[in-house]
Amino acid sequence: MNCDGVLNLTKRLIDFYPDNLIDPTNYLAHLSDTYKIASETTNRALIKYPKLNRWLITEQIALAGGLHDIGRVLRKNQLFHELRGAKYIEDNGLEIGVADSIVNIYRIAQMFRSHYVVAEQFADEENAQERAEFEPLDSGLLIPRTWQEQIVTYSEVNNTSLDEKIRDMKKRYLTPEYNKTDPSLYRAIVKGEKRLQEINKRIQRLTQGKLSEEEIMRYGFL
Repeated sequence: MNCDGVLNLTKRLIDFYPDNLIDPTNYLAHLSDTYKIASETTNRALIKYPKLNRWLITEQIALAGGLHDIGRVLRKNQLFHELRGAKYIEDNGLEIGVADSIVNIYRIAQMFRSHYVVAEQFADEENAQERAEFEPLDSGLLIPRTWQEQIVTYSEVNNTSLDEKIRDMKKRYLTPEYNKTDPSLYRAIVKGEKRLQEINKRIQRLTQGKLSEEEIMRYGFL
């Protein structure tokens, strides 16, 4: 599936769940932008480290970037949309043409399951009832460890600058209106900010060719 395929799939889901998104136009633009950033980021890394093309497959990572927020359209409450989207792709990916093998379906879903601060939200005891939908789940799958997962996380938060995005999210989720709907998100952002900053710097170093082979292999690949 390419970017047009992602957008067509998303539009069909929006038609099926018409009341779950506040701004479908910006949502579609965000998916498209993340797809493109993931593709460009992977290609820049491969220019510096061409031997990584065995593991970093641009089309797959870009597709994971495009699908990263697909779970948002599936339910009005956006909590754990990362997990809901990954499960949707795992359950339906072959049928809807995401990829041509179940192995690649599961790899692509894992590339975006761990994006942003879902690990911190999943660990928040206030969300225990909501997370029951996805249990049992190995919490290690919620940390973007491999390079594919880190590129998707980097691409999602770099639609705008990371610092600007974090400032905006902190401001919005401190207000009473947002705290009533998702009080754990502000806490998750505060706890996850350092991790996001580290991923941001690591991917920048990768695309600049500043990592040793040992540093690259430490994180591994899906």
